[in-house]
Amino acid sequence: MSRFLVSVGDAIIRDTTTKAALMYGKANIDSAFSTTAQSTQVRGGVNNQLLYTYIHDKEVSVKITDATFNMDILSLNAGTNVLNESVTALATDCLVFSASGSATVTTGTPTGNVTVFIGDSTPQTVTPTGANITVSGGANQKGYAIYEYTTTADNLTFEATVPPKLVDLTLIAEERDSTTRSVVNYVHIHVPYFQVAGNYTLSMAANGVSNQPLEGTAQVAKSTNCSDGDYYAEITRIPATASAPIVNDLYLKKDTSFSVAAGLPKTIQLQALGLRGGNYGDVDVTTSASYHVTSGSTTAVGNYNVGANTGLITAGSSVAAGWIAVITACYTDATNGTLTDTATITATA
Repeated sequence: MSRFLVSVGDAIIRDTTTKAALMYGKANIDSAFSTTAQSTQVRGGVNNQLLYTYIHDKEVSVKITDATFNMDILSLNAGTNVLNESVTALATDCLVFSASGSATVTTGTPTGNVTVFIGDSTPQTVTPTGANITVSGGANQKGYAIYEYTTTADNLTFEATVPPKLVDLTLIAEERDSTTRSVVNYVHIHVPYFQVAGNYTLSMAANGVSNQPLEGTAQVAKSTNCSDGDYYAEITRIPATASAPIVNDLYLKKDTSFSVAAGLPKTIQLQALGLRGGNYGDVDVTTSASYHVTSGSTTAVGNYNVGANTGLITAGSSVAAGWIAVITACYTDATNGTLTDTATITATA
């Protein structure tokens, strides 16, 4: 059985601080996630042998092409917000002039002179009276009036010194089974700090629709603990239906010893790990496994006892130095069936 990602990913862009959603792109033509790195060879010895290769300058990039036009992608590239404000706009009114060559513009009130194009004649620039204009030789003619007027609209300014925005980006794609074609996982690619590149081309074609790209690179995100390093992106596979990950083997914490001199009763917590193999990390299945004592008595409170589904062992008051208990854990995997492992508990003086 093999898996593949289908079509394109949805894009969710959020504020890096508040995590409030800024845009949600579901009409993408393509989406790409790429990582590159540079290498430096270190050589030495006879014949300048290659001793090792130092990998550096790692870079994570994302490119999305959207099939719809919206101001959001423009805003991300510009680094400024879309403001609803008073602006000066350009009107192109189609007019039919009266027998006296006059007409009333329809879009707005001109804020300056009006240029009129009638057929192949030389364009005329006239001064309006309010919304009315009169042109020479325009009697009963159709023409186009070009003029500026004031209106309220969404407006975005590409300022010269403002950089593109830094945002939180998540791509979500479907992972399907090659046999059933059903969705088995949703793959989330999360870039906490996505620096928009500012490279923007609005493509329009006579036989198609407009499309606009969003591209950029990941900036490093600081780790929140001491065990993980700083990172550019996280890739997560979320099951389409709730299910446990497939594990190939079971590992139970081994050969635990304790001293009866410390006093009894005593509890010992076992941990059961599901081994996935390859590059996949182990998963904790402690509370999903079952446990029982396979060597030693469990009929009395004073002896060794284990929680059936907890892995918590209790060494009772009767346990003495030299007593041993073998605990068997069982875990049922949907693919590999029942997996087992044992741990030995030893009491010392």
